[in-house]
Amino acid sequence: MINCIIIDDDTMMREILKQFISQHIDLVFVNEFSSAVDAFNFVKQNKVDLIFLDLEMPEMSGIEFLETYHTLLPNVIITTSHEDFAIKAFQFNVSGYLLKPLTFSAFNKAILKINGGINQNNLLPNNESLVFVKKGTVTKKVNTKDIFLIECIGDYVNLFTETEKFTLHTTMKKMEVKFSNNEFMRVHRSYIVRIDKIIEIEDDSISFGKKVVPIGKTYKNDVFSKLNFL
Repeated sequence: MINCIIIDDDTMMREILKQFISQHIDLVFVNEFSSAVDAFNFVKQNKVDLIFLDLEMPEMSGIEFLETYHTLLPNVIITTSHEDFAIKAFQFNVSGYLLKPLTFSAFNKAILKINGGINQNNLLPNNESLVFVKKGTVTKKVNTKDIFLIECIGDYVNLFTETEKFTLHTTMKKMEVKFSNNEFMRVHRSYIVRIDKIIEIEDDSISFGKKVVPIGKTYKNDVFSKLNFL
């Protein structure tokens, strides 16, 4: 079960979200807040798996909330009336984006995505699997098909494509949730790889051309069971 809280200063919107949550078998409504500050104090002391976060609130906006606490938060689905906020919010690796007025169909797709039921971002056109990643002062659109390696170094995660490296201040746990589908797999406590980008495996190492990563002992059985060996 997924424990959920709602952060929104609009009473009606909180009621709509509570109704949607009650209709979903995997969700449990835990609490609601009109203040992001009060919500974070609750998150620190209670088990919360998912936050529905409004971006436009007094005292502390949703964006300010993400900027301040994003490395300490569980999955976050943002809710807003302004589609333009999507790019800015996705730099904090949120798990979904719902545009107001909300529909249960869009809500359900966002929940299925978190559960690994779908492998696409339903906000984006043509069913492409896209993420928005900040690099310097620019936020870039990256197709997940181009990402071949995700590497954790301390409190930072590197995303590698053939031509670029993106560094994010986030956790490997969040990356594993976001990229947990049939295209990616965790092979080491510090590495997630894209399966179709693997060139060869030798002993306990995976090669992506010049880039070689180890296969962790605790992941070895899962790795070899997931790959299609003849």
